[in-house]
Amino acid sequence: MILILIQGEYVLVDVQTVSVVIAATSVVIVAVDLILTNRRAEDRRQLDLKTRQVKFFFDLDNRFCEKDILTMYVEVFQLWKWEDFDDFYAKYGPEKNLDEFVKWVIVTTHLENMGLISYEKMVDIRFVANLIGSTIQGFWEKYEPILIEFRKRWNTPKVMPMTEYLYEQVKTIRPRGN
Repeated sequence: MILILIQGEYVLVDVQTVSVVIAATSVVIVAVDLILTNRRAEDRRQLDLKTRQVKFFFDLDNRFCEKDILTMYVEVFQLWKWEDFDDFYAKYGPEKNLDEFVKWVIVTTHLENMGLISYEKMVDIRFVANLIGSTIQGFWEKYEPILIEFRKRWNTPKVMPMTEYLYEQVKTIRPRGN
């Protein structure tokens, strides 16, 4: 028997009871430690995932900062002019001007890829919207009539669906003027 002071009174407790209390307390301490360790590990995993997502995005996006690709972007976004779909296709379509059409494909493929990784939640849509939102908005607003006409003439209702998805998301996250 052991004499223990509990709330100002001495109580006689047998050794077996003390051992059970110590064992139970040890189990609780281990359980709490395990829970805290798992939470920290999950926080680290989430941070690692976010870091990998950002790296993936930048790896994909950085290629488009190379001079040749950036030149294509400037041409497609700022220098290309047309009156209507027929004029656009005559100037930039593959039958008449394969080099210009290749520029179009490179730029639009990049935008589709950005939309796809956002749609699949491989990166946070807010991150994409804040980084390239004005590019997406500018592209879609300039080329929407052309893309709609492509959809009609080729009977392909989903020409550039991921870019359109990204545009719609960016509009809600980052309205024009913000």
